[in-house]
Amino acid sequence: MPYWSFEEEKILREMLEEEKPIEKISERFHRSREAVVLKAKRLGLDVEKCLAKSTENKLTKNITTTTSASTSKLKPVKFEDLPSPNEAMGLLWAAIRRLQDPDVSKEEAKKLRLMLSGVKSYIHLDADYVLRIREAERHMLTMFKTTLTQFEHLERAEEDPPEKARLQAHIEDLKREIAEMEKLGVKEEKNKTLVGPSP
Repeated sequence: MPYWSFEEEKILREMLEEEKPIEKISERFHRSREAVVLKAKRLGLDVEKCLAKSTENKLTKNITTTTSASTSKLKPVKFEDLPSPNEAMGLLWAAIRRLQDPDVSKEEAKKLRLMLSGVKSYIHLDADYVLRIREAERHMLTMFKTTLTQFEHLERAEEDPPEKARLQAHIEDLKREIAEMEKLGVKEEKNKTLVGPSP
């Protein structure tokens, strides 16, 4: 829109007299903030109050955003509320697709790239965390099975009834733990053999 019509100039005058924020005015004419200010100055209109009002609004918004970000927005998320790897991948792909749209502004593209970087880091950390947990679980399962073998050997050799009963209780606890872990898909560490006294 290179030229302003007489009707647009009239509306511009009215909006400036009403001291509307500059963003509202530029939005009304689908023109940049700079174009509106330039036109107002060419017409000899006072645009300073509208600019000041706009700056006040921005400052208020920034303060609110900063306060919000420093309190509620930055509170740690509970573990159970974290997105799953599938949800994170879905968000990643949605951001990539949005970046390919022709109507993406530079500002939005910048935010999307930051989001992509954050989501990729999250996926990496999540994968690393899961691998470490799985490794710990495999190691624990191997230890449980080794301990079970040792307790079973001790229980067979034990002659004192109270001690034998205590060992049997430990054996049952270990069997339950092992069964629960295997039910959850935990497998023993590869190339690990159970170490314990032979029966």
